[in-house]
Amino acid sequence: MIINTIVYSADIATLQEVWNSMVQKWISPIVIMVIGTLSLKFLLNRQWSQFINFLSIGIGVAVVVYIAPEMFNQNSDLMNSAGDTAKMIN
Repeated sequence: MIINTIVYSADIATLQEVWNSMVQKWISPIVIMVIGTLSLKFLLNRQWSQFINFLSIGIGVAVVVYIAPEMFNQNSDLMNSAGDTAKMIN
C-alpha cells in the first residue's frame, strides 16, 4: 500500500511533492504517535524529569525536521540574510 502510494506519487509529481506527501501522510503521524506514547509512559510512571526531557527533545527534533526544509530553502529569508551578511564581510 505504501509502495503504491510512492510509485503513483512519483509518476505525477516532483521529488519535493513526493517528500511533502510522505511527511504529511506517514512520517508525521508516526513521529507524533511515538513521542506521545513514550511521553505518556513516562508520565504514567511518574518519571517527571524523563517526561520533561523526552518531550522537550522530541519537540525540538520535530521542529528541526519539519521546519528545516523551509528555513534553509534557497529563497528563504534566513538564507538571503546569511548570504547578504557574508557579502558584507567579504
